[in-house]
Amino acid sequence: MVQTSDGGYAIAGDKYSIDEGYDSWLAKTDSHGKMEWNKTYGGASIDHTNSLVETPDGGFALAGHTTFFARNHDFWLIKTDVYGNVEWNQTYGGTDHEYARSLVKTSDGGFALAGTSGDSWVGQKEYFWLVKTDAYGKMEWNQTYGKGSASSLVETSDGGYALAGGTRLVKTDAHGSMEWNRTYGVSFHSLVETSDGGFAMAGSRQLIKTDEYGNMEWSQTYGKRGIDPLVETSDGGYALAGWTGYLDMPGKTDFWVIKTDEHGCIPEFHPPYICVDSSQNKTYTTTNVSLNFTVNEETAWMGYSLDGQNNVTITETTLNLTELAEGSHSITVYATDTDGNTAASETISFTITKEDETQIAQDDETATSWITTAIAIAAVATATAAGAAITLYYTKAKKQNTK
Repeated sequence: MVQTSDGGYAIAGDKYSIDEGYDSWLAKTDSHGKMEWNKTYGGASIDHTNSLVETPDGGFALAGHTTFFARNHDFWLIKTDVYGNVEWNQTYGGTDHEYARSLVKTSDGGFALAGTSGDSWVGQKEYFWLVKTDAYGKMEWNQTYGKGSASSLVETSDGGYALAGGTRLVKTDAHGSMEWNRTYGVSFHSLVETSDGGFAMAGSRQLIKTDEYGNMEWSQTYGKRGIDPLVETSDGGYALAGWTGYLDMPGKTDFWVIKTDEHGCIPEFHPPYICVDSSQNKTYTTTNVSLNFTVNEETAWMGYSLDGQNNVTITETTLNLTELAEGSHSITVYATDTDGNTAASETISFTITKEDETQIAQDDETATSWITTAIAIAAVATATAAGAAITLYYTKAKKQNTK
């Protein structure tokens, strides 16, 4: 769903009939939700719409997949006028199955679609796929990024793109070349670029916040079931929608809306807030490092993960890390409060660099030489000063005897 420039709403999805099968469907309402018109697109086949944007001319663009205009499931992009009449449509594909799950209107007037390319029936052969088109749907370039299924896409403030899906987040430049990718221990479906240049992702029961390079700053877990749609709110917090309850208990599932602060905290859960008292990217010249952290409430469990390894349980708020290897390291601290709510600190990166013993010896030799020279200079200066004082004394004495 999108709110339209006239204050109404446009809603896209699927419509099913026995005769026509699944068709893509678009409905337009006024500002009070009263339907103004609706349209279907496709034929006697499987046609789905998964994403919708309003275009600058007041029309709409819909992305999904179709088997009517293509032999297999292909990416499908439809452009309509302000009344939902089709102006053009394009398909993109080449393997057995392509599913477009997210669509954005790009800053150059074109479109970008993200989803899956591969054979979904075989499994493990699905790949993140990003397609970039011009304003008329003509493909300009496409790229794949490793195994998985992209379910959400944003054009980033630097002109590149970020794709999220499964447990992965991929960042590209403006031409689709991958700059970095990160993997997290939770599956998510919704992605936004945050006002500080980082990213927030929602899925399952979790909300994850990262910096601009995908390093996790914190994560929060809510309720018993799923959350998916996500927006950043004007006060720096987040709003999420989903459902809560139990699928195997009829009447026990509810629609669910969550509003959080900038740390993902909500009054119903009060998850602990953790801060590691160490700056990012600090360099240590010892293999033994002590880090302190603070947590804002009583905890039932605390632990840390070093370099992505399994959590190590701790009982104190001081981490004594010993015999660390040279090179880069990262650490995240976790805490669970007495109500069972778990939160994570910002991931802190640091580097271990041992001083070269030869260089230390040279530095010591240089320091010794400097001290020796300094003593010699001081001795000469002292002798010179003493000589000057004696000369001055005899000069004064001679003048007094003359008088």
